Amino acid sequence: MNSFEQFINENRNSLNIYAKEYIENLEIPELLKESIIYSLVNDGKKIRPLSFLYLLKFYNIDYKEYFDVALAIELVHTYSLVHDDLPEMDNDDYRWGKPTNHRVYGQDIAVLTGDSMLTLAFEVLSKSNINDTLKVNLIQQFANYSGAMGMIAGQVYDVKQKNYQVDANYLKLMHSLKTGRLIELPLDFACKIARKESDLDYIRSFGKELGIAYQIKDDILDYYGEFEKIGKLPSDEDMITYLSFYGIDECKELLEKHTTNAIEISRELENNLLEDFANYLLKRDK
Repeated sequence: MNSFEQFINENRNSLNIYAKEYIENLEIPELLKESIIYSLVNDGKKIRPLSFLYLLKFYNIDYKEYFDVALAIELVHTYSLVHDDLPEMDNDDYRWGKPTNHRVYGQDIAVLTGDSMLTLAFEVLSKSNINDTLKVNLIQQFANYSGAMGMIAGQVYDVKQKNYQVDANYLKLMHSLKTGRLIELPLDFACKIARKESDLDYIRSFGKELGIAYQIKDDILDYYGEFEKIGKLPSDEDMITYLSFYGIDECKELLEKHTTNAIEISRELENNLLEDFANYLLKRDK
């Protein structure tokens, strides 16, 4: 077990407990509260918020003081999945091994649940114990990476890919926005909070390489993975993915290439924790 996997095992449950207690203390309709907790508190990997906390640990920051920022990151990620699962998007029936939100609460509440988590994320971040100048910077980046210039742009390219000529560059752009932005953002946040601006270019390059590798691995698992491990059924076969575009052999080569690129960057930073993070994502089976 490498250090990142150990960190996940030590902190994932704590983050779930923190998230559940935070939502339970909100003065919102009980149905909405129940729906948010149903999707937010789950058996998912929590890669994004835990990578943020993990990098803070490397910088000798007391990462447990920043569970609120980690929660904000996970709120945005979970909102995107609740909306992705809707019939109008990916039309998925299962996530994390249980029925998707709209299958349990209906499409209307699923939409409102996603909306609530997105807006709540900004409220949580705005209340965090970070100096105001940096906080404004983080909020702006949060909006940029998760919004129309980031993740949502990637989702548009994904759901409307039949309107475009899909080639290798298109796939890279689509996934660098849809998936990559929320892989990069937690690492970027940790770097800024730790006042390690000199590392920022390296951290961003690492995040970009890892974002591509993460999506390729996801596409492979989506097709070849076992339901008992990945907790969802295969996605729409009509959609073009790295796997359908390149084939399994070339995907494995690309996965190795981008992971190796990320590892080389982590070694330039002399950051063995990031190297363990990259290796964990390469070898994961869910």
